[in-house]
Amino acid sequence: MSTLRNVAIVGFAQLPVVARDEHRISTEMLYPVVRQALADCGVERDAIDYQIAGSVDYMDGRPFGFVSALDVMGSWPPRQDLHLEMDAAFCAYYAWLRMQTGDCDSALVVGHGKTSEGEPDRVLNLQLDPYYQAPIGLDPTSSCALQASAYMARTGATDTDLAAIAARNRAAGARNSDNQVRSAASATELQKTPWAVEPLRKGYLPPVGESATCMILAAEGKAEKLCDRPVWIHGTDHRTEMQTLGARDLSRSASAKLAGEKALAMAGLSRASDADVVELYATTPVEELIVCEALGLDAKAARPVINPSGGPLCAHPIMSTGLVRMGEIFRQLSGRAGDRAVANARRGIAHAMQGHCLQQNLVWVLGTERRWS
Repeated sequence: MSTLRNVAIVGFAQLPVVARDEHRISTEMLYPVVRQALADCGVERDAIDYQIAGSVDYMDGRPFGFVSALDVMGSWPPRQDLHLEMDAAFCAYYAWLRMQTGDCDSALVVGHGKTSEGEPDRVLNLQLDPYYQAPIGLDPTSSCALQASAYMARTGATDTDLAAIAARNRAAGARNSDNQVRSAASATELQKTPWAVEPLRKGYLPPVGESATCMILAAEGKAEKLCDRPVWIHGTDHRTEMQTLGARDLSRSASAKLAGEKALAMAGLSRASDADVVELYATTPVEELIVCEALGLDAKAARPVINPSGGPLCAHPIMSTGLVRMGEIFRQLSGRAGDRAVANARRGIAHAMQGHCLQQNLVWVLGTERRWS
């Protein structure tokens, strides 16, 4: 561990999440956030060594959207560039790995998705096993319902428990001007919403929207010059499970558990509850309960504060939802969270996932101090 480089988040910008941005294409949405993130760091694009984008053309409803993103990120003079068809949080992980090798000292990470131009349910169906599960038409809501049924059967969790989790996120999300849903709702009100797919009600599901995000990472020596309060990466890990739903215990997340254990060990922490604030990529209350269990967190405890942003139940911009979790922890630890700031927060955990029923999980442990001297 002593050979790892200190790397920090030094800038983050996002567009408010909306159901449909009628007047801009994806790259036009990306341009202002790239400019804002660079301006916040006081530099121009040429000061950044490496760039990476998270997007998927199927979600944009057009081909080669990732190539046109170069017009915004910068393609001249030539520089190292990569594109992943994953949430941009996984792009940040890749950039962190490149920085650990000494290949670069700074990185621009962006996420974009014009989901209103595509068919998210149809596209996300393609993440499933192509022989037995995708052909029967499973979409994220139906696979999440299978997971919820398995979790509720194992633990005895009730509809009331799910409503309480959703209501807590909605109350927190009302303070976040970047959210698509900015109205609080009580657990009683949410329990009256109709079934989407039983046992999940419409009030327990996220609003799918679109946005664009940009994060800047920098290694020690450069980070301090780009940000007055950089947020340092103390630990991170990425794990994945089998694609086939029948090969996994859907009521648990083995990959979230292992990723959490590895990230905490890298950070020198014995338990996740040592963090002050946590942001989870959980698209249903059951996913939040499963990830909390995997990380060793009590979803009902007052500390650490879970999803003070409102989480994905208030805004779910596909391709950026995970990077927003990292950006929210950056805001909390760098004094940029405004009226949703968690008092005295010095350490946070950001979680991101991809795939049906928490197939892939990525955990970040972040702090206000450098991890390694």
